[in-house]
Amino acid sequence: MSTHKTCPYCAEEILEAAIKCRHCGSLVEAAALKNLAGPWCRPIENRMIAGVCAGMAEHVGVSITIVRLAFLLGVLFSGGMALLIYVALWITMPAERPIAD
Repeated sequence: MSTHKTCPYCAEEILEAAIKCRHCGSLVEAAALKNLAGPWCRPIENRMIAGVCAGMAEHVGVSITIVRLAFLLGVLFSGGMALLIYVALWITMPAERPIAD
């Protein structure tokens, strides 16, 4: 039997293990909120070009494939505006520092 809790934003009943409310879409777990508030960085692993998509996917908590596909479709349908956004993020997002052994 699953236990339930109340969403602090919409007061609907959700599962105890829920991170996001299925009714209003709000993040209800402190860990998920902390992850979104943290600094963005371009990870060393999973890079294809500069690691911008990998960093965004890691920060938001979605699949890297979805972010890459969104940028590709954005480049195709925005007249290159998404490419400018990618380059701007490449410049502004710091690279992840390697962990010293």
